[in-house]
Amino acid sequence: MLFLTLTRFSFINFILLSFLVVSCSSSNKPATPLPPPLPPTQPVKLTKKSVNLNEAPVEHIRIMSLESFPIQVNVIARGNLPDNCTMIDQITETQNDNTLIVNITTIRQTNKVCSKTPKPFEEIIPLNVIGLSAGIYTVKVNKITDSFELSMDNIIN
Repeated sequence: MLFLTLTRFSFINFILLSFLVVSCSSSNKPATPLPPPLPPTQPVKLTKKSVNLNEAPVEHIRIMSLESFPIQVNVIARGNLPDNCTMIDQITETQNDNTLIVNITTIRQTNKVCSKTPKPFEEIIPLNVIGLSAGIYTVKVNKITDSFELSMDNIIN
């Protein structure tokens, strides 16, 4: 009877030990190889034949002065692009006396099928006002103009 109990005990231990060994052993299956890395994405090269460059159709601008020193001024330009193939391309700023001129241009891919649904846009453009003297300034964004006043010189000493 004692022999039978020891045999059962040994058999159960053997089974448990076997499960333990099997669960801890590494698999003999070869690892699944990783797919080769994807090539880096290249920017789409647009040629003059595949794009049209135009002035953005700005419909409204709003000028916001931030309470700080030096004073910061942003212009918010809003409008509607004619379709989903047209996007904002560049925003440039120049100054002529007391007029800040912001030019927003668009780029349109002509080699795509486009929906004719207008696409609203909003651009927040920080104006370069550091170094300007106190006074009234005109901001012209494409064909829309507005003005703001600097109540003190915006010069950093």
